[in-house]
Amino acid sequence: MTQFQGINRRFLALQALITAMSCVGVAFIVPILQGFGYDSLRIGMTMTLAACAAFVAKPIWGFVGDRFPYARQVVLCGAAAGCLCYLLLIRSGGSMLPVAVAVMGLDLTILCMMNFVDSWALRLMSEVYPLNYGLTRAGGSFSYAVTAAVFGVLIERFGSRAGIPLLIGMLLLLVLTVMGIPNPHVCGAAQVSLGAGARTLLTNRPYLVVLAAYFLCTLCSCATDSFFSPLITSLGGTQSLVGLGLFVQAMSEVPVMLVYGRIKRRTGRPAWQFLAAAMVFFGLKCVGMGLAPNYPTVLVMTLLHGLSFALLTPALVDFVLETVQTDYLSTAHLLCGAVGVSLGAMVGNTLDGAIASAVGVANMMVLVSVFSFAAASLVFFYFRRREKKD
Repeated sequence: MTQFQGINRRFLALQALITAMSCVGVAFIVPILQGFGYDSLRIGMTMTLAACAAFVAKPIWGFVGDRFPYARQVVLCGAAAGCLCYLLLIRSGGSMLPVAVAVMGLDLTILCMMNFVDSWALRLMSEVYPLNYGLTRAGGSFSYAVTAAVFGVLIERFGSRAGIPLLIGMLLLLVLTVMGIPNPHVCGAAQVSLGAGARTLLTNRPYLVVLAAYFLCTLCSCATDSFFSPLITSLGGTQSLVGLGLFVQAMSEVPVMLVYGRIKRRTGRPAWQFLAAAMVFFGLKCVGMGLAPNYPTVLVMTLLHGLSFALLTPALVDFVLETVQTDYLSTAHLLCGAVGVSLGAMVGNTLDGAIASAVGVANMMVLVSVFSFAAASLVFFYFRRREKKD
């Protein structure tokens, strides 16, 4: 019984640590590349390579989660490998080959572990563990916010090398944390395969519609993610303000994550409606940042992150639970990350980088916001039509 009582506390600590490591190791990649002298096009190409690596790896991580009951070991190994990739990035000196290897490695490890931890939560929730995903993920958002603010100041004062001791310290804490969290049971593991999972999901039309919409939405969201730092600096801001913006953005997630479950229970609304609403707010955030006349306005617009990303993340978890059979929960969630995030970022970073080089970062954000509005429309009209037929 004590194992069940403390599951939320321990999983909150896990989410907090893995998101903090993601903040240090992944969120500040663009400022590091700027420090190496990379322009918008080279940044876009580098981030596209990283997204390509994650696109291939995420379904495999999902299969591992469904097939083998070793979630603890996978997270620890992935986080440790990510620390080595960050060290390679810092010591690369800006050379293209080691930079590309390091950035791809960070996406393959630390960034993929973010999704893998979510799939770990999905599997525990599908069992008898009373895990409150919104609560634990809110802890991760708070941790990300604090880390972004602190590391933004550190990287401006001491350079990107300051991330090395931070990552090592968090890795040691991660070892202590995951030891208290149970590995999920894997039922029918011998029958679970990557091919069977893909075939199962390809026949799930509602899942495929959301997958396509998620991809379109990412074409918009990667503009505000990958080019947030160039936008701030183009308006006269500094890297400490980039850290402040990430802090404000992450803090805006916390209240939405905390109340999402309560709102969903009281309203009885299906998950797809929350997904469609979140996609609308992704578009509004992108337009607002693109039209912002100064960096304080950009910082204000980051508050819409709480109504976009913080709404979409738990809604996507609920949607997978509602529409996918238990044997392939991890595969379904990681495939969402592969197609919706990584493939979307591969296309989006290249497209956004090219547009930014032609018309500027701000104008690019206004133009690509149309993808998010199109995604919301796709989800809304498909499920409304499906409900009428039912």
